[in-house]
Amino acid sequence: MTMKFREERKKIIETISKMQAAGLIKNTSGNVSIKINKNILITPSGKSYDELKTKDLLLLDKDKNVIEGELIPSSETNLHYSLYENNDKIKSIVHTHSIYATAVSTVIQELPPIHYQIADLGGTVPVAPYETFGSDELASIVTEYLGCKNAVLMKNHGAVTVAKTIEKALSRAILLEWLCSLYLIANQSGNPSILTNDDLNDVKKKMNHYQKMREMNQ
Repeated sequence: MTMKFREERKKIIETISKMQAAGLIKNTSGNVSIKINKNILITPSGKSYDELKTKDLLLLDKDKNVIEGELIPSSETNLHYSLYENNDKIKSIVHTHSIYATAVSTVIQELPPIHYQIADLGGTVPVAPYETFGSDELASIVTEYLGCKNAVLMKNHGAVTVAKTIEKALSRAILLEWLCSLYLIANQSGNPSILTNDDLNDVKKKMNHYQKMREMNQ
């Protein structure tokens, strides 16, 4: 049988490989999905990412029924659906259990704007309260805390980043991990200086300007 959405499947496998290289995931932890029309293509549960193939990905319909795939969908499938349903601009989700993001989630209520690049994540990154993995409660609270931002930390769990493309969602996951490492290092040395809302607004204007320039040159 011919698999649907081969290109999207390849992108997910490539993303998983890059996440491993960046130290964002290990073994079977974390998950990735792409929304395609009303369907969702998502990584499986309990499958080692070292062995993951395009055929192992699950294609689900809007009611979470499996259209293609023989494995069990990710344990965080409910979380992915909740995020997609809450914001139709989201087309891809990356969920990690990365070291620095998880560490930061245990010690603060939000990640402050310690570096201007946090503007790409929507500014200050909230930390959603702990709920059991795979639960409806977790899906609900993470969706609430993400709001209209592009990243959220999950207390004692990990992180989620979202975007219109899987490439951008991955880029934001890598950025978030770096920001968390930066915060921990700076915090050990004293009280880090924090950017103001005005600072971040200026950064967002600059980012939007350069984004428009890049789009014009494509």
